[in-house]
Amino acid sequence: MKRVLQPMAMPLSRRSRDGEAPAVLSAFRHVLRNGWLIGGVACVIAILAIVVALSVKPVYESNILIQITRNAPPSADVQTETPAITEIEILRSRSILARVVNALHLDIAVEPSLFPVVGAFIARSNPGLSDPGLFGVGGYVWGNEQVRVDTFNVPDALLDQPFNLVVSAPDTYTLSQHEAGIRIKGKVGQRLHARLPAGTLEILVAHIHARPGAAFTLHRSREGQAVDRLQRSLAIAEKGRLSNVIGVSLQGARPELVSRILNEIGDQYIQQQTTQKNDEVKNQLVFYDQQVAQAQRRIHELDARLNVLLQQHGASDLSEDARILAQQSLVLQAELTAKEQQRIALSGRVGDRHPDMLVVTRHIASIRHDLADIENRRKGFGAAQQEILAVNRDKLAHSQMSFELLNTRHKLDALMLSNHVNVRVVDRAQIPLQSVTLGLPIMLVLACLLGLVGGVGASVLKNSLVRRKYRVGATWGVRRLALGTQVPLDEGQSHPQGAAPAAAGQGEATISAAKGDTQTTTAQG
Repeated sequence: MKRVLQPMAMPLSRRSRDGEAPAVLSAFRHVLRNGWLIGGVACVIAILAIVVALSVKPVYESNILIQITRNAPPSADVQTETPAITEIEILRSRSILARVVNALHLDIAVEPSLFPVVGAFIARSNPGLSDPGLFGVGGYVWGNEQVRVDTFNVPDALLDQPFNLVVSAPDTYTLSQHEAGIRIKGKVGQRLHARLPAGTLEILVAHIHARPGAAFTLHRSREGQAVDRLQRSLAIAEKGRLSNVIGVSLQGARPELVSRILNEIGDQYIQQQTTQKNDEVKNQLVFYDQQVAQAQRRIHELDARLNVLLQQHGASDLSEDARILAQQSLVLQAELTAKEQQRIALSGRVGDRHPDMLVVTRHIASIRHDLADIENRRKGFGAAQQEILAVNRDKLAHSQMSFELLNTRHKLDALMLSNHVNVRVVDRAQIPLQSVTLGLPIMLVLACLLGLVGGVGASVLKNSLVRRKYRVGATWGVRRLALGTQVPLDEGQSHPQGAAPAAAGQGEATISAAKGDTQTTTAQG
């Protein structure tokens, strides 16, 4: 048996390493064959991305810091511990944001009429005034034109409807609304009223910084909608855990308005806290005044009762009178004892009818009467003294209570004068100079890169579609060739030896040609 020597197979890893670089280069060349397609798609995508970049407004961000202090006020009775989460919800509440909306007229939107796409970019780049319109037509502005509207009240049917305001003279404007058929003229600084079928329209234009012909768009939204938009745009959080420092940030396209809104929120928040503290102090002052008045009235009543008791007993000081009565009782007791002894001595010498005996007897009776009177007065003094002691105790208690109430009221007066609040604005909002969005040069570079990636992707997609088309065509050609070489068995026809292999070889050659392979195929007979 003959053995055919065949070359040793090359290892798989080496073949993959040798063929990796040519395959990558070949794929890269196939992609670069569609140069016009890559350039065209890249230009179209880059132009679209540049247009979007020019039309996007830059976004600015500013913030304020609010600290919750823990310093004890002059009156510790009104000090309360306020957590930061409570103050965060108060800052986000409608009671504060509604006042901010009314103070800054955030429910009135005034936007200049800008040319599509590039108008906003040109207006941001031009700090001065411009000649309105495009070749004098359209009312488009190209600079720093502004209109301040302090009052703009419209009927409910015209809320959120666009109004056109055109500057017709340095101090004159024209307000129109085509759908409602409104066209009125007004002057700067003068309040304008107009009666409409749907209601009354009121407008006050406070300032116009534009040349005649400049056009603006006005919108009047509901106060609740403006408050809801402001609530959603605010970012309020505590800086750190248990730091008692609250940060409030806001993003917007107008940096000056962003800083004004944040500072107004801080001012309204401090004002509400001051008003709330003052109201609490006033309520407590009223309560303490009532308590002090009641205590003073009770003291006057006790003084009157004490005077009545002293007048009833005919003395100014019952304790002193009781002491004097006790001394008088002792003296009378001693005198009574002496008279009793004198009477006993006389009874042994004279009879009961003797004048001396009668005199002594009358003295003894008088002394006993005086003692009985003193004893009755002492008993009355005892009951009166008990009542007077009770009255004095009540008077002392109410006097002490009145003193403490007056002391607390003086502290509340000092707290009222100091305007003490437990919050303060640490950092006020500054006008932001840098936008938080990407700058225009970076956006242009990204637009070019995006266009290049899109062009390469289009080339790859085209090559894949072409290969799929050739593959499908080659497959159908092989099938037709195979069907053409088949012979029915019942006819008894036989092909020459080697015909079928030759046909198969032709089919393989066709497949190789369709796939674009550069390798040479060998047909075996």
